[in-house]
Amino acid sequence: MLLLCCGVHSPAILDDTGEPLFPELMAELDAIKDAIVSGLMIRRDHGHRRSSTQLPWITERKDLRYLRRVVKKIVAAAGIRTELSFTSFRHGGFTEGADSDLTDAELRAAARHRSTRPLPAYAKRTRKQLISGSKKRREERTKPAPVPTPE
Repeated sequence: MLLLCCGVHSPAILDDTGEPLFPELMAELDAIKDAIVSGLMIRRDHGHRRSSTQLPWITERKDLRYLRRVVKKIVAAAGIRTELSFTSFRHGGFTEGADSDLTDAELRAAARHRSTRPLPAYAKRTRKQLISGSKKRREERTKPAPVPTPE
């Protein structure tokens, strides 16, 4: 799969200390953009039989069947679970985010979602989240009561 972004160089995504979060990815995207100046964000890595230009992954039927087949080939070649699909990686990222205690707002920002409604479909409930939630509740319940100060 070939990834392209618009602009001269990819803007670095920085953490709160100014360090790039994904330096390898940004270097790869910049190298691609040095070879190809403009075009689609995600497109096939080969020409189409009816076109000399690379086409988007979405098919004439306005679906992602072609991409699904490519991802299945990648999954098989990588020797990972065959039931994985291209959406599995999105779900996995959301679940990792939830396991890392990202807030709903942070998960929404990462997904470019405006609503929290789709989050439960992506961020699966895990044992780690249940344990973390239980520990937080217990910590809150076992805090000493505030002592009123005499006036």
